[in-house]
Amino acid sequence: MAPAIPQTFSTFNIPPTRRHVETIDFLLARPSLELLPEALRPAARGFLSYLATLPTSAPHECPACASRSIALATPAGTHGSRRDGYYCRDCNKRFNILSGTPLRLLRSEEKWKPWMSYRYQGFSQELIAAFLGISNKASMTWSRAFMAAMADYDTQLHRWWEDHQSTHISELTDEAERALEACVATLTELAVLTDRHCPYCGSSSTQVLTSRRATEYQCHGCERRYNNLTETPLSHIQHMELWPEYLRLLVVGYHDTEIGERLGLSKSLTNLWRQRFLEFMQARWPLLVHWTLWQWSRRRVSVPSGPQT
Repeated sequence: MAPAIPQTFSTFNIPPTRRHVETIDFLLARPSLELLPEALRPAARGFLSYLATLPTSAPHECPACASRSIALATPAGTHGSRRDGYYCRDCNKRFNILSGTPLRLLRSEEKWKPWMSYRYQGFSQELIAAFLGISNKASMTWSRAFMAAMADYDTQLHRWWEDHQSTHISELTDEAERALEACVATLTELAVLTDRHCPYCGSSSTQVLTSRRATEYQCHGCERRYNNLTETPLSHIQHMELWPEYLRLLVVGYHDTEIGERLGLSKSLTNLWRQRFLEFMQARWPLLVHWTLWQWSRRRVSVPSGPQT
């Protein structure tokens, strides 16, 4: 059974997307903070709550002089105002809860938390704009405002998040690194494994045959031949010796052209490999697929002419 979509996202109707609907469903089914290091997730949750509650909160001091001698001047709705207005008894300045913050010019505050939740899940600003019914320009404005607000809220969270918004290759989290190592170990094992049960009838009574690629078997039950890759997404994929390096490049966000240049593979072959490896990882290492799709999508904005080091 697929994980339930978090309540944050079920509020909005996701428009159908012809080519990417399966990818979107997969990303929506993942926990929204799984891309972040575990140590930063409490701060990320706190920032989401901050975005949700700030517009309806009451200020504790004047943003101009920091005086705590403040009073309500105009309740929300007065003369069409959208939120409570206050004045300072010391400097006589008028303000509201957002005055002096990076969010002061933003509207549709009921969508701020969902917007940031989608970003934590790895969705692009353009897709989020379509999800929430706002313009691409507004989505870009929100991105800059939320980044500035995050810097005020938690410097460590902001530093990590800012580093992972650029088009440069960035480090994996500890969880993603462990998953990658486990996946690489499995790929390496496929080349030497000699005791695979028959994928057709499940029989363990087999005869090991010689092979230049993955180990081949003759099943004594159904008498069919198979190898370690039969009935897997990697069946008929060549160059097993390149798989571990290819997987590492794929997960950290290198594009097909960059990988092809590094490994000496054609563009059509790296495109096929990307589809097959994502399918292979999805069953046992969904975090790797989630991370790969995020890194690949954020780096698509600017692909360098040569491979990065």
